[in-house]
Amino acid sequence: MATTKNLWAIGACSTFAIAAICLSGLNGATAEAAAKAGTAAADPNYPKVDLPPVWDAAGKLVQPKNFRDWYFLGAPVTPHGLNNGKAPFPEFHNVYVQRSALAVYRATGKWPEGTMMVKELQLLGGKAEFPDGSHFEPSGRGYFPGAVNGLDVAVKDSKRFGASKNWGYFNFNHAPPPYLPAAAEKPIAECAGCHIANADEDMVYISHYRSIINPLPGN
Repeated sequence: MATTKNLWAIGACSTFAIAAICLSGLNGATAEAAAKAGTAAADPNYPKVDLPPVWDAAGKLVQPKNFRDWYFLGAPVTPHGLNNGKAPFPEFHNVYVQRSALAVYRATGKWPEGTMMVKELQLLGGKAEFPDGSHFEPSGRGYFPGAVNGLDVAVKDSKRFGASKNWGYFNFNHAPPPYLPAAAEKPIAECAGCHIANADEDMVYISHYRSIINPLPGN
């Protein structure tokens, strides 16, 4: 005899199966719509990430949505006040990565295909009290975050970006939101070249994030 509990389980399994069938048949337009909504869209090119990069008909990267809900890796800071007023990436670099990509990295030491490193720039907040741009807050003298002001994304895809050591770099404007809905790959000389020459590991400045990339022992 089918109980209420059994019927619920049958219904749930059927719903899951239907969803899986629908996802397996996603076309480009559907995948792009999913990206704009910030929802998962299965992509056989990126089997190890649940929120894969999406490319529009022109081959541009669709802006990742809801990236502030992803895993926060850290926030290096390059103030204008320490760079003659012209920091190339001003000023806080808030870096996020998909949680599924991080899980693979923790297990294997390798970033999987489809990894996206999202860097949202954030200007200093408050009024500068010193030439270096710092000022006092109750916690002490330092740099404190203000308005967001730009978005950059790095994507790992060995088929698309073999010429730049498997990573492509995209700029969605260094300006206040709204950011561009999609962006073309930047020339190697503008972005990837710096990572090729200087990054610690697999084109990532991992030393900036190493201390917090793993779970806190005993936590």
